[in-house]
Amino acid sequence: MEETLYGTTPQRVLIDWPWWEPDPESTNSWDGTVGFPRDPHAYGWHNTPWRLEPDASELQAGDPCFVGIPPTKVRVTSIERFDLPADFGFLPRPDYVLGVVPIDAIEDQEAGYALYLNSQEPIHIEVLTNTD
Repeated sequence: MEETLYGTTPQRVLIDWPWWEPDPESTNSWDGTVGFPRDPHAYGWHNTPWRLEPDASELQAGDPCFVGIPPTKVRVTSIERFDLPADFGFLPRPDYVLGVVPIDAIEDQEAGYALYLNSQEPIHIEVLTNTD
């Protein structure tokens, strides 16, 4: 999906996140943006499925960019259900979250990310029984 770059810092680019909206009744504050590392080799890329085109290091505030998730094999490491949808500062409030780690980073104890199952983010999940 094409989005507009909201802003930059020396280490990060900030993208207006179209799939969530700030929750006006939240006790947590969220400004409607998601940050990504400017350095294409930064460790932070192990903690998000999202990729930007052009590369984040080439983007300036106001530039259009493509935001998407390339096909990625992951292992589910946790499944969490919230009895009341979680208050993280955005809507829709998540009720189920999958913790996942890309197969190629499975040995890295700090790699991985959360997928919010009731989100409007364009995430397609297929269940594979064999990771070979």
